[in-house]
Amino acid sequence: MRIRIAAIAATLLLPPLLTACGSDNGVPDETSAAVMCEDFVRDRVESPDTAEFPSVMDEDDKTTTLHDTKPWKFKVIGVVDVPDALGHKIRSDYVCTVSTKDNNNWRLDDMLISVR
Repeated sequence: MRIRIAAIAATLLLPPLLTACGSDNGVPDETSAAVMCEDFVRDRVESPDTAEFPSVMDEDDKTTTLHDTKPWKFKVIGVVDVPDALGHKIRSDYVCTVSTKDNNNWRLDDMLISVR
């Protein structure tokens, strides 16, 4: 019974959450750029399944719009925590520049990841 209620709740609540990441008019926003950069960072770390990103409200995170018309371009500065071979979390800083022409297909323009 609980599983069925959770499935119904997820069906009703999840679509608005997924569309909340972008804008309604098809123009990408800084939050979408930050999420895309997290995906690109995850693709490049040693243990992508265990990579953790602090909240976008973290003091180390900053997203800047570099170009606000097509093609849109954003620079994201953030941190990622990835466990080493012994399981200790290692914090790394990253700077990621992404762009998109349609808010659906994102391109990684530049990436720098450095261990603290």
